[in-house]
Amino acid sequence: IPIQQKLNRPVVLAASPGGRVLIADDGPQWDEVFGGKDAVIADRIKPNLEKLDLNVTALLRLEQLGAADSGRLAGPKAANLGELKWAFPGRVPPGIVVPFGVFRQLLEQEMVPAGKTVFEWMRQQYRAIDQLAGQPEAQDRARQAFLARLTNWIINADPGEAFRTELRRVLEQTFGADGSYALFVRSDTNIEDLPGFSGAGLNLTVPNVVGFENVLMAISQIWASPFGERASAWRQERMEQPEHVYVSVLLMPSVPVEKSGVMMTVDVETGRRDRYSVAVNEGIGGAVAGQSAEELRLDSQTGEVRLLAEATAPTKRVLSQQGGLQLVPVSNRKQVLEPNEIAQLLTLAEALPTRFPQRDDQGQPAPADVEFGFYQGGLVLFQIRPYVGSRRALKNNYLNRMDAGLEQMDRRVVQMHATPGNQVR
Repeated sequence: IPIQQKLNRPVVLAASPGGRVLIADDGPQWDEVFGGKDAVIADRIKPNLEKLDLNVTALLRLEQLGAADSGRLAGPKAANLGELKWAFPGRVPPGIVVPFGVFRQLLEQEMVPAGKTVFEWMRQQYRAIDQLAGQPEAQDRARQAFLARLTNWIINADPGEAFRTELRRVLEQTFGADGSYALFVRSDTNIEDLPGFSGAGLNLTVPNVVGFENVLMAISQIWASPFGERASAWRQERMEQPEHVYVSVLLMPSVPVEKSGVMMTVDVETGRRDRYSVAVNEGIGGAVAGQSAEELRLDSQTGEVRLLAEATAPTKRVLSQQGGLQLVPVSNRKQVLEPNEIAQLLTLAEALPTRFPQRDDQGQPAPADVEFGFYQGGLVLFQIRPYVGSRRALKNNYLNRMDAGLEQMDRRVVQMHATPGNQVR
């Protein structure tokens, strides 16, 4: 069926472990397959509110944070990077973190004309929206109006002269005079990388920000980003106290990497731990921005490199001197990663289990998901987190049945000149 016929209709998208994809009309027939709405909501988002320390409002350097600070002072990005900076010194750029406490302090301002703090108003609004559960259209309208008002307030709120003065001082101390540096400004919340909910990709990153006033504006945008319609919808029915979403902000210098990508220390197709999956492209965010990337499988035992797909994007993202990113033509090299760069990735992967081990939500050893770049031939690390697939998806009988017969097709010869209907031109 042409996909155009599915436009503006609710659909189910099912992707099997073997890579088969099904798009079908939604309906109650899928409740038995996927467990219905109650099964989805069963995986609740439960941040550890007792762990939070909202009294810390001083700006922090990355090296002041460790894994234990995730969900306490800042989100997992900053905490993991602080730990990573100790494990691989010289591979992680410097960074500044605006902790949860600054955002919580912002919410103590008055919401006019409600006559209460923004936090109290938020809590009241969430409860009122919950009471409309039996009226989906009215509930949706109320939610949209609430989110629009909240995000607009956060973006335009004044964080105060004391915060601006301290931010200016720390930025100059860490990165240099205003205008001499550019920053990536990243969102980092207390509801990311939790059991049953990663939150990856939901919140905002403002790339390559130049100038103090623009950094301030980007921080406000980051504070508001978890309350956008898309991010809120993902957690709305899975978090019992949604007013306890707290945002920290990670400020890191823009690194003009020539190429960048991701590496999983596992073969994502077979689950083998002795092979690594790599996707990489030229420029900034090469393999995580929808580009057609170079895909490799690296054999940890033999060092063999298997090319699965070539990079075909005609342009790459590079840093603009005025701020932001711009598109320029790629170099048209036959391969993106050079042999010495592949060797650096293999060396990193070999060291990770002892120097920076990853564990899943059950405490068991897990493969690593590595965001990396190469600058002047040297490896730069931007993030390392556990690579954990969906257990419910892996165990779903319907998804597994979709792959029935794939093994028998492994040796099937495909005639490249054939057209649908087995007609050879």
